[in-house]
Amino acid sequence: MSNTNNIKDNLKQALVEWHEFKIPLFSSRGYGRKTLENKRLLSIIGPRRAGKTFVCFEIITDLVQSGIPRQNIIYMNFEDERLVPLSGAELTNLLDVHAQVFTTNPECPFYCFLDEIQNVPSWSKWVRRITDLRPEITVVVTGSSSKMLSTEIASELRGRGSSITIFPYSFKEYLNANNYNIDVSERLLYSSEKNTLQKYCNEFYTQGGFPAVVGRTEYREMLQEYYRAMFTRDIVERFTIKNVRQFEDFLKIIITRFSSLVSISNIENVMREFGYSMSKNTLQTYLGYAKDAFLLFDICKFDSKITNQLRAPRKIYAVDNGLLNAIRFSTSEDRGRILENVVFMELQRRYNTIFYHHDKTECDFVVMVNNKIADCFQVCWSLENIETKDREIRGLVNALKTYNIGIGYILTDSESADLDIDGKKIIVRPFWYFALQSV
Repeated sequence: MSNTNNIKDNLKQALVEWHEFKIPLFSSRGYGRKTLENKRLLSIIGPRRAGKTFVCFEIITDLVQSGIPRQNIIYMNFEDERLVPLSGAELTNLLDVHAQVFTTNPECPFYCFLDEIQNVPSWSKWVRRITDLRPEITVVVTGSSSKMLSTEIASELRGRGSSITIFPYSFKEYLNANNYNIDVSERLLYSSEKNTLQKYCNEFYTQGGFPAVVGRTEYREMLQEYYRAMFTRDIVERFTIKNVRQFEDFLKIIITRFSSLVSISNIENVMREFGYSMSKNTLQTYLGYAKDAFLLFDICKFDSKITNQLRAPRKIYAVDNGLLNAIRFSTSEDRGRILENVVFMELQRRYNTIFYHHDKTECDFVVMVNNKIADCFQVCWSLENIETKDREIRGLVNALKTYNIGIGYILTDSESADLDIDGKKIIVRPFWYFALQSV
């Protein structure tokens, strides 16, 4: 039997299984058919296991409930081992094979959901051709690579669609997945209900927000497996890394510096102590690989001169605090850094551009809206220590004055206050309260 026949038979089996597949129950993340309004192409990107597939299922469920026949919807997961190795012919044959197996309703739109599409060679050329020749088809692609936006979609598919990024659950989504719904108002800061919210928040600090973790008491091994899959499949195999041990040690070193200032020169020195001779370019490339897989993020110091931004140390953050806890040894002293990492991910969901501020003092986050610094955030586990409180306030006030902003925020574990300092209003709130505010 020819390889083409094998591909077609495998596609037929996968399509029939999809048609008979009962979509499992899921926690809604607010997506549906409206997500596809006026779109020919939607890309859904984000880290492995963050819930991209279930966002597809949520959209598909709403489409079916609105009257779209199941035969007019294809869902194909390109991590299905029966399709490996992928040649690119799978997409070429997909629509023809579907037409052989199912009768569609020509009066209704047609939808293709293609999961983990980056595994298919030349996938973007197929998508471009289909969106050119078949105006009745809407294509939804998902992938675990940020380069799906910067490379394939930006260059091949410019102007043809839009994208959304799916991260592990936010704290609000974490509560929803735990079937805990609440009306948010200022009374929560004084209500006994805040004790329950604080309990959930403490769990969130430890477990993180990967959907499959919710409700589990044993999850550390699951998160470790997620990390191994990101490391192996999304980085080592995708970028054909030859010196795997060297890259693994680099990741161990840089991950321990989460929520901290990191310079490539410093990492170069540390790697040399471990016996590695590596250039700064290689280290930058390694960091780029980790960012592409959504494992790590970095932010720059804000400066009006781009060259100064590039020269300054960066701050490193991880995609999920539960993942951090699962792959490293932690101590009680890390709780402030964990909180800062959690805050960063919350801001990452809300803002496109995040920096840190450093002058004579430091402010953890300054965020840009419409090419202008709009908000300043300081993160501190507790302000009970007078020296700590003074340092955090000075850093925030300095940033507010620098960017001519009247109100700044200090996010803590559990403390709340309203302060007026040097003509600036400082709002101190627990992270959980800030996280529950509408985005």
